[in-house]
Amino acid sequence: MLSHLPKLQARLTQKLWLINALVSLWLAVLANTTFIQKVAELTPYHDGRFPVFIVAMLGLLAAYINLFLTWVTWGRLAKPVLTFILIASALSAYFINSFGVGIDAGQIQNMMETDAHEIGDLLTWNMLGYVVVIAGLPLIWIWSKPLVSEGWLQRQRNRVLSSAASLLLIAAVAAGFYADLASIFREHRSIRYSLVPHNYVTGLRAYFKHQEVIEAIPMQAYGQDAHRSPPLSPQAKPRLIVLVMGETARAESFSLQGYARNTTPELAALPITYFTQVSSCGTATAVSLPCLFSGFTRSRYDADVAKHREGLLDILQRSGYAVSWLDNNSGCKGACDRVEKVPMLANRASVWCVNGECQDGLLLESFQQKLATAPAIDRVLVLHQAGSHGPAYYRRYPKAFERFTPTCNSNALQSCTPAQITNTYDNTIAYTDHILAKIIQTMAQDSRYSSALLYVSDHGESTGEHGLYLHGAPYLFAPSQQTHVPMLSWLSADFAGQEPARAACLIKRKTQAISHDNVFHSVLGLAGVRTQVFNPALDLTSGC
Repeated sequence: MLSHLPKLQARLTQKLWLINALVSLWLAVLANTTFIQKVAELTPYHDGRFPVFIVAMLGLLAAYINLFLTWVTWGRLAKPVLTFILIASALSAYFINSFGVGIDAGQIQNMMETDAHEIGDLLTWNMLGYVVVIAGLPLIWIWSKPLVSEGWLQRQRNRVLSSAASLLLIAAVAAGFYADLASIFREHRSIRYSLVPHNYVTGLRAYFKHQEVIEAIPMQAYGQDAHRSPPLSPQAKPRLIVLVMGETARAESFSLQGYARNTTPELAALPITYFTQVSSCGTATAVSLPCLFSGFTRSRYDADVAKHREGLLDILQRSGYAVSWLDNNSGCKGACDRVEKVPMLANRASVWCVNGECQDGLLLESFQQKLATAPAIDRVLVLHQAGSHGPAYYRRYPKAFERFTPTCNSNALQSCTPAQITNTYDNTIAYTDHILAKIIQTMAQDSRYSSALLYVSDHGESTGEHGLYLHGAPYLFAPSQQTHVPMLSWLSADFAGQEPARAACLIKRKTQAISHDNVFHSVLGLAGVRTQVFNPALDLTSGC
């Protein structure tokens, strides 16, 4: 019996090089279906060579993954590293296959800066299925047996042999299909964002390397010469500027934009100016929000400098305005770090919130309470909406605003029909229409102030167009649904009477091509604030 003990021990152990090889093949086949599909669509072969090319691509992919795993799995850390890679790969495959998104450093940043409620919206049974199949099954096998005990020289020999085999396979496939592969990857660079685990590994590396750099940058003052010009007369009413930051609202779903459905009836009945050609600075809140408040144009936006430099709200506060931020979202991404943060009304949370996730009715009531109780002085209020944030669109509005049916009452969009998704998203726009109209009516009824409002969404949203869902696509490849955003302004009668040229200028520019670049300078224009960093050419209220 003792003579059989070494054989039994061998069957109860695993060789790391074999685990890596099998995991690589597993990920190549199961976690990269979208990548292989895209390659298949781009291949020039439509004959007998097509299956040969696809098999060769799977071999190339498996060899590439195996080469990576060979050099990141070491000793006792091998299994924990493989566990992370399998789970991360399963989650990446889920988002890529379900929503058509690509994984890059920008998406990693969005993930790092999200909150628990947004993460909860993304959890679905489909996601669990991906994790169980792609990660769970191989992990049961991996953790069921210990690794073979190897000496240092033997481990290095296996590592070199495994790497050599991978490189030979890569070279063989590249030699046989070099022209086709070079053409595909040169002309369609975005395809790498669907390559698992390459996409999230390079994204994580870029994100953390970036964080190391920016943490060392000190905070810089900006617009230190800010002042009111001309000063208001003692008899003039205090000025109230309200900036509403929309969330995930796209222009093409606003009936004010020409959308066939009447999604914005309440705003249409008010004396607003709607701007029809507005582009965002980014396709995600983590980019657009700090960019919009930074004073940078999109073409020159530097996230590192913006994060460590004062912005629009600092300048307004320095000029004498009382500045406050009211947030019903995942934070201001640094834009409001040095101004007052107004908490949402805790006594109204039971009406508007479920499991800590609140509809914008709470933001509206908190704004109304702040305005009613605060002294009438020159004031800027920024309201950050939950808006139309997906994928759980059905949670963004009360039942009374379920105007378009049937709806998608799930955060698993792939389980709903295109019509259901569109209906539910349109209901969020209809609710934003109501919230904005109520904000304007509240401002109009407060006779203490000369008031102005500017609303603009941070970015748009894809709801299935071109096979894409949600947002966050690289700007270069992003569809118009993610970059064409709604924007509107409203001026009280007092404000328009004091500033007739500004009111006329806004109307004149409502059909011109503008962008988030204009918001920083237009708010300064409405506030009557001047500083060397103010650019009148980008102020929509002047120069007409």
